[in-house]
Amino acid sequence: MNSGQETGYRRQEGVLAPGACHLAPDLRELCGKRVVELPDAFLPAAQELPGEMARLAQEIDAYLPGQGARLTIILCQIFPSQTVYFRNADKWLRAWRDHIIRSLYDQGNISIHELATMCALSQRQIENILGEAGKPVDDRQLKLF
Repeated sequence: MNSGQETGYRRQEGVLAPGACHLAPDLRELCGKRVVELPDAFLPAAQELPGEMARLAQEIDAYLPGQGARLTIILCQIFPSQTVYFRNADKWLRAWRDHIIRSLYDQGNISIHELATMCALSQRQIENILGEAGKPVDDRQLKLF
């Protein structure tokens, strides 16, 4: 195996690189990073990305305009050539919704019926939300009733 000394190259931080004097600082930094943020001049438009990358970039653009391609390329660098499964975020969204429902009800200016109508939930669901503690219960504990 060649140590790299015969060719004028040396191994530096896991990257085969020419002597430090021949590399621009930006390139040395680029070679050592796992995720590289592309400059705007090199960033493609969301539609120019291939396959599912384009769809992901366009969906992100709907919520964070102008950031879809940048965030998609970052995700592709973190998970290269991997299938990624995105779990549903309902647990966190529901906790936030429940917190808001409790806050509105605690202010005293809204009824359970109005909250149910506003949130498209039944009155019984609102009563259950209001009956729960505000802080999340330890996941290791089971509900008895």
